[in-house]
Formats: sequence, structure tokens, C-alpha cells
Amino acid sequence: MKKLHRILVGIDLSPHSRNALREAARLAAFDESALIVLHVVEQTLADAIGQSLKLDGPGVIAHIGKSLQHFIADSGVDAANLKCEIAVGHAFVELMKASKLHEVDLLVMGSRGSQHGPGSIGTIATKCIRKAPPDVLVVKEDITGPHQHIIACVDFSETSAKALHLARRIAEQDGAALDCLYVDQSALALAADYGGYLPALPVSEGSSAAAWQKELDAFTEPLMRNSSISQHRNIVMERMSIRDAIMEHVSATKSTLVTLGTRGKTDLRSLIMGTTAEKIVRHAPCSILAVKPDGFEYHTT
Repeated sequence: MKKLHRILVGIDLSPHSRNALREAARLAAFDESALIVLHVVEQTLADAIGQSLKLDGPGVIAHIGKSLQHFIADSGVDAANLKCEIAVGHAFVELMKASKLHEVDLLVMGSRGSQHGPGSIGTIATKCIRKAPPDVLVVKEDITGPHQHIIACVDFSETSAKALHLARRIAEQDGAALDCLYVDQSALALAADYGGYLPALPVSEGSSAAAWQKELDAFTEPLMRNSSISQHRNIVMERMSIRDAIMEHVSATKSTLVTLGTRGKTDLRSLIMGTTAEKIVRHAPCSILAVKPDGFEYHTT
């Protein structure tokens, strides 16, 4: 199994980022990965701290560093096994800089900051799902591993194979059950799901649940070969909405983690899977691991 070599976790000192830190530390321990903790302070806040406490730039960073160390200690994470960094600027920009500088495999963050309402996803987490080059694990409030049940969403693309690979890795670490889920949408369902904005599409032959089940079994077989997971299922659901199908299965299995690719196999599927990860994070009562395709690049717009 491919290891996670470097993990970056974004911290804003909120309770949700504390969960993200604990989950990142847990995942890093399994592979003995390097763990980088980044706390980004907006320039206006840094200026206010400096003026209030009569500190210069380095003094402000030292003051914030003490708060960060207290936060890490209260989280129960061993500070000796991680590297702490503080940056002044915009959170998303600084996370992208750190991701590139450290060549991280995984970016971990809480689903929302302290300024966001219950059940909402923070704007930074949303933007990272859309644009961040590394895979992004968004940790929901009050959810940390070890996970008992994990769902890997499959659309037969190389990216969903990567998502399944990571789901298997975490499931083996946690001793969790793993469901590989494919959602079958007919051409009619696709058009209806997107308000008629998609052109009329032909219904492909052999798209029955049995045919998709056979293809799903063939797709997952090499990816799950020699797995130590004791409970593994391949499941096909026929639904109009990918998001609703995933949410239904999360609820039925009480899963605490869903992995899925942010882009799919075809141009049409890109339209669907490109938005599904964000929709799932907004509505799911579980954590989401959004996996990026090989060669994914950060776009500034």
C-alpha cells in the first residue's frame, strides 16, 4: 500500500480544527508520516495583537505560537512528532504555499471555523476541495477515528481508484468495514437532476444493476486484492441523485468517512463529480476525503 509521507493540517484554534489535528496525527502515526501544523493569522488580527500588546512582528508570532502550543497540548497530540508553522496572510493562500513547499500528500482541516453556523462548511474548506492540489480530508465536528464503517464512492475512473486505495488504507488501519459504492444514473435521471440543462442523452445498453455490479466487482478486485479488511462489500444503487444516494447509504450504515474523487471518467461525469464532493461535505454527517486526479493543478480563479 502506498504510504502518506507528508500530512498538512490547517489549524484555526476552533474546536473543529482540534478534531482535524487529532485525525491528522492518528493517520500520520500509522505511516510514520511527517506532520506539519499550520496556523494562519489574518493580517488585520496580527496588527491588532501587535498594537494591543505593543509587540513587533516577531513578538506577535511568538505570542501566537504560545497559543498554538497550548492548543496542541489540550488536543492530546504529542508536539514532539509534528512541525508547527505560523503564517500571516490569507488562509487559503498560505495553505496552498505550505502544500507546495512541503509537497504534502494530504491536507486535513475542520469542516468549519468558529465563525460558521452548525452544519455549515467553512469557505476555506470549500475552496480547498475545489482548488487545492493535494487530497483534502474535511473532518466533521465530533467525528474522529478509528472509523467503524467507510464508504468509497466509485465511478470507474482512475481518481475513484485512488479514492478506494485511500479508503482501504484507512479501513485497514482502523479495522473498519468498507463499502465500495457505485450510483447508477440513467440519462433521463441525469437530465432531471440538473434541471433539464443537460442535452438529451441516449440510454446505453447493458446499464442494468446486474451489469454494473459485474463491472464494479471487476474494478475493485485488483484494488482490494490481499486486503486485510474483514468486511468488504460492492454495492450498486440506482438513484437520480448521486448526493442523495450517498447520503442514504451513510445514514443506513452509520458511516463516519466517505472517500470520493473530485473528477470523474468523462467530461459529463466531471460535471457531476466535480460538484458532488462539495455537496456531500455540506450535507453529510461524516468526514469527507476528496481525492484529486493525477496532475491536478491549483487555479487562482
